[in-house]
Amino acid sequence: MPVHKSSAELHLPTVAEILALPSVRKGRPTVEAAQHATNRPVRWVHVSEVPDIAHLLQGGELILSTGVAFPSTDHGLERYASDLAAAHATGVMIELGRRYTTLPPALVQSAEAHSLPLIALHHEVPFVAITEAIHSIIVNSQIRQLQLNDAVHQAFRSLAVEAATPQDIINQVAQLAGCPCVFENVAHHVLAFCGTTTGDFEILDDWEMRSHHAAWTNHTTVIEEDHWIVTPVSARGHVWGRLILLPTLASNTIQRTILELGATTLALHLLIEHEERLVEHQTHRTLITDIIEHRYSSPDQILSRIESLGVPARRSTLQALIVLTERDAPVSDVVRHARAREEANAISKGLSAAQTVGLVGQIDPGRFGVLICAPTDAKMHALLNTVAHALHEHVGKLIVPDSMVIGVGSSVKSIDELRYSFAEAIEAADAAVNLSGFRLYATTADIGLEGLVHLLKDDPRLRSYAERELSALIDYDERHHSDLVATLTAYLGTGGNKSATATALYMNRATFYHRLARIEKVLNCDLESPECRYSLYVALVAHLSLVGRGKLA
Repeated sequence: MPVHKSSAELHLPTVAEILALPSVRKGRPTVEAAQHATNRPVRWVHVSEVPDIAHLLQGGELILSTGVAFPSTDHGLERYASDLAAAHATGVMIELGRRYTTLPPALVQSAEAHSLPLIALHHEVPFVAITEAIHSIIVNSQIRQLQLNDAVHQAFRSLAVEAATPQDIINQVAQLAGCPCVFENVAHHVLAFCGTTTGDFEILDDWEMRSHHAAWTNHTTVIEEDHWIVTPVSARGHVWGRLILLPTLASNTIQRTILELGATTLALHLLIEHEERLVEHQTHRTLITDIIEHRYSSPDQILSRIESLGVPARRSTLQALIVLTERDAPVSDVVRHARAREEANAISKGLSAAQTVGLVGQIDPGRFGVLICAPTDAKMHALLNTVAHALHEHVGKLIVPDSMVIGVGSSVKSIDELRYSFAEAIEAADAAVNLSGFRLYATTADIGLEGLVHLLKDDPRLRSYAERELSALIDYDERHHSDLVATLTAYLGTGGNKSATATALYMNRATFYHRLARIEKVLNCDLESPECRYSLYVALVAHLSLVGRGKLA
């Protein structure tokens, strides 16, 4: 449910604002004492002539009077002002003419001493006009606050019943409160963040250190020096972390309400999801996707988000990995989601076993993005091997042996280069699926012809090329129930070595030579020509990749 952004508490008019009202200005008001205190809010207005009104007040009242029953002694007037100040009245407005032509010095001095605004009205004004104007402002503000409170509760009820993510909840909290919001785990790593401007991402700089200084409590706490409002995200004895609002100015009641409702909604979501790690992986997935799709305003913004998750990315060598697990498995959505969580957890455990930290997020079914970093290129090379071994060990326990593939992009130094590293890792992983033999991990240098053809298998030009080169031979095999395509595959697989091919096919040379002659005639080519053999080799690699019949020897 969309709700208008608001960070304002119940707006009560101040004494200064009341002095600007038309109904008050008609009385030509002058502030006779405590000008500095006219910024105090007025909760209500009382018209009173009796001097002992203070014990009936609750605080925040503005007193209107003509002074006709005020004490006649200086001591009585001083006591009148001090009693009102002690009752937390916000001011006294006295109409001149009935009792006083000027306000008594004793009253003025006492009001000044007790910071009680004292206003003189030099012209007669109907008090009912003043009270109606002020009470109208107060009542309308109360109505707006009730409407806002109802909208806030409705917004979080909607989030609770919908499939809202932690980021959705944090976005709503920040929007309603009108200030940045952070959801951190117990290790002070930022799991979700929403600012109100692009510059707000600077808030995440050195987050872990700054958050450590904010004492952890089991209730909502206001940290005055930072203007932070902090509340735990917990349920049934399980503490997931803290929700933190960062208003620019001092916090107010409605912001605390929004924060606590957000924490409750978030805890309900986490109970349903049941696994804290899932939230972390959702955060990692969003961040990795933002890097790949270049959805960020500046490298510093992304670096702050990465470092807020405990990954020291600044001034480091960055390495993108793509982990492919079982592919195209016909499973239900429930099984697929459960498997994705298990595999993401296994990858995280692999990083922990390699004694490193990084980002792990599923970017497609069976495809996980991983980001690791190291101080130098040399240390990254050593770390990469350790990580790859650990990933094969931990993920390998969940899937068919040797079915996992790791693609690795180039090591980079900047965030803007990182998306190209991920692109290379994706290409290397996709190509490695079609390569023979076990590889600890694959890079674009390992792709080769078969890998390149695999990457281009969806390009219609590749299919057209393979058909143009081989269609006559394929048609011949189908019409005559022969296997000349298999003969040509074996021949090209040995690099054109006739003797080796005949031996591999358990065929005498005469028969084999006859078959080669038949192939040359059908394809109208010269197999003695290196160019012809190269062209047919590429076409066969493409054909076998497209029909899924295996690989050339």
